[in-house]
Amino acid sequence: MTPTAIDSLLYYAARGANALMAFQPTMTPGSGGGAGPAAPAAGGGAGGGIMNFIMLPAIFLFVWFFMLRPMRQQQKDQETLQKGLRKGDRVVTNGGMIGTVSEVFEKEIVIELADKVRVRFLRESVTKKYETAADAKPADAEKK
Repeated sequence: MTPTAIDSLLYYAARGANALMAFQPTMTPGSGGGAGPAAPAAGGGAGGGIMNFIMLPAIFLFVWFFMLRPMRQQQKDQETLQKGLRKGDRVVTNGGMIGTVSEVFEKEIVIELADKVRVRFLRESVTKKYETAADAKPADAEKK
């Protein structure tokens, strides 16, 4: 079975949580709250505070660069595609329908799915342009 992105994310999140737990102070039996002879020396707990101070921004940066930033870029590319639709473009909708844009309005487009079969869609329903040139090149090479 191949691990998916969610499996990998859960694995690394669990490893990160285990690493964070390793830096948490632990209570020893008989310490009695720190007032007795088993209390740690003054200033001994400063390493854990610094580590927490470093780890929180590191986790935030990790989430930003590997999750939020790519999602924002993908959303921006999708908006550019939807705003740039022109008559004659071949597109694919959310439902997987492939057709040619025949009319363009402010919030809607009309896609011709077959001869004289036109359907109105919202611009947001277009997921990508359908590139037939890339698919036709290998077929032409096989014919020769």
